[in-house]
Amino acid sequence: MVLILTGGGNGEDTKEIDKYFASLIDKSKPLLYLPIAIDTIKHPYPECLKWLRQTFDKLGISKYEMITEETLSQYSNKSPNDYGGIYIGGGNTPYLLKNIKESEMIKFLNKSIDENIPIYGGSAGAIIFGKTIKSSLKADRNWVKLTDFTGLNKVNGWDIWCHYTPEHNIMISEFLTKNKDIEKLIVLSEKNAIIVNQKDIQVIGQEPAIAISSTFRKTINVGEKI
Repeated sequence: MVLILTGGGNGEDTKEIDKYFASLIDKSKPLLYLPIAIDTIKHPYPECLKWLRQTFDKLGISKYEMITEETLSQYSNKSPNDYGGIYIGGGNTPYLLKNIKESEMIKFLNKSIDENIPIYGGSAGAIIFGKTIKSSLKADRNWVKLTDFTGLNKVNGWDIWCHYTPEHNIMISEFLTKNKDIEKLIVLSEKNAIIVNQKDIQVIGQEPAIAISSTFRKTINVGEKI
C-alpha cells in the first residue's frame, strides 16, 4: 500500500510531494485521474486535466486517463496494474464518496491498494481514505444526502482534516467534542501530506502535521512518523 494524502494545496505548496509521487509511478503506463469531486461549473473536466498535466508533464509523466461519472462504473473489473498510479482530486467529499461506493469503484481502489499502485489523494481525495469523512461536513455541503459517512479506512483508524490553518483550532475542538466516535485525527495543511504504507505513517512536505487523540495532541514534524 502506498498512499500519499495531502491537505489540499497545489503548485509550490506541494512541489516536493508531487515530485515524490511522480518518482513512484511506472511512467510506461497511464496516470489514472479521478476529478469528479470538483465543481465542474467552475472547473470543467478538460481544464482539470490541463491543470494535472501542467503539474506532472514536467515530472516525466506523459500518459493520462481521466475518469468521469459516465465511465466510473467501468473500473470495478479493470486491472490496477494497467496504470502507473492514481490521482484523486479535491472538491465535495460526500459526493465523491457516494459515487465511489455506488459505482463499485471502491473495488478497484481496494485492489489498487493490494497491488501497491501509488495513490495520491488531495483534500476530498485524501479524506475518503480515513475512517470517516465527517471532518469534511462543515465545509462540504451534503447535497447528495449521504447518510453513511464511513470512509475507506486505510489510515490505521485515523480521520483526516484538510486545509488546516491555526484559525481552525476552535473548529477542530468543537468537531471532536461533537463527534465522540472520532478517536484519532490527523490534521493537514495545504503544504504537507502523509505517506501511508503497511508499516507506518510519515509526514512529508513543508510544514508539520498535527495528530490528535483522546489522550494527546502532538505536532509531527516533516520526516517524523505518527
